[in-house]
Amino acid sequence: MRGCYTYCGDMMEITKYIKKGNGNYQVLFSDGKKINLQEDVIIKYNLLYKKNIDYDILSEIIKDNDKYDIYNKCVNYIGVRLRSINEIREYMERKDIPIDVIDIVIDKLIKNKLLDDEVFTRAFIKDKMNFTTMGPYRIELELKKHRIDDKIIKKYIYEIDGNLLVEKINKQINKLIKSNRNKNNIRNKIYNNLLSLGYSSEFIVDNLNKYNL
Repeated sequence: MRGCYTYCGDMMEITKYIKKGNGNYQVLFSDGKKINLQEDVIIKYNLLYKKNIDYDILSEIIKDNDKYDIYNKCVNYIGVRLRSINEIREYMERKDIPIDVIDIVIDKLIKNKLLDDEVFTRAFIKDKMNFTTMGPYRIELELKKHRIDDKIIKKYIYEIDGNLLVEKINKQINKLIKSNRNKNNIRNKIYNNLLSLGYSSEFIVDNLNKYNL
């Protein structure tokens, strides 16, 4: 829950907790106010034992709760599939999360090993190599869209299995030969297709030379 309540002076009493699921509780106050708080925040501020809360302290609690809330949303977002640091940053920016909160959440995700651009890069390359027609250069361009550090990209691009790459490009060449009924200028057609998929010119030519085209 995002938002900031401004109070001044005086105290309010917690009258009831209602469990909402996923570590969330609705907290009811003596003045009729209802707010949703994360379990971690309730524990941090010892709210199970402190029934009377200063309004100013409550504002601080709500701000802190926002950080826990967006952190848990990011954890769930990462749970769907691995994310890059930039992907998580853009996810929070779309939710209009303040920059200082974004930095705090990202640091916590990295510290808890839920966010790691090297792990993301390895998984990304493996996925693209196994399930797409993309070659190394195209994969590299896609990683740059995630603002992955160039050193990380180069490190894992160079680790791509050469035999797997040869197998992959030859599979694509055979597929293109079969799908092109018009054999006129087929070598150039295949060359341009493979170039657009992100294979190097030299690598394409070396493998095309194995075919009688």
